[in-house]
Amino acid sequence: MRTIRELHIEKEKWIRLVHGRLELVCNPERSVAMGVMVGDAATGQASLFPKNARRRGAATEMVTRANAGDATSSVQTALFAAGFGPDGVALSEEEAFALKTWFLLSHRTTIGDTVRIDCELSQPKRFQDGFVIEWGKRIPLPALVMDGIELTNDDGPEEIDIAVDFR
Repeated sequence: MRTIRELHIEKEKWIRLVHGRLELVCNPERSVAMGVMVGDAATGQASLFPKNARRRGAATEMVTRANAGDATSSVQTALFAAGFGPDGVALSEEEAFALKTWFLLSHRTTIGDTVRIDCELSQPKRFQDGFVIEWGKRIPLPALVMDGIELTNDDGPEEIDIAVDFR
């Protein structure tokens, strides 16, 4: 996901948007943004209704309200702040409200040595108690299936033992 984001920034002149833990990239016209989110087992299944697997915060709620066109909800002017590297920008209240945000939802399942990743590109429409409870547009993507995944041992062949003195 990071590589896709960085390529959009470098090649397509997309812009990095950051608010708290919500990181997105948006097109140069500041009309469309994309982020990533882990979904539940319904992710990528057109006949089912996925939810985010982990609770999300106020920034996700704000972009969901903007997607739904909730004019009664004020979008914070500092929703996306500048200062996150050369590609970070601040959006005006009008720009933040006009931004249509999509999330690449993914759900990973492992069975034996086979890994399946179901994905979809979707726009959140309604948000409640930290979870997206309704999606606007959804684009299910083909599942990625990989066999024979070998986990790497990044620590090397020996165990690492770090002595900690307790006070």
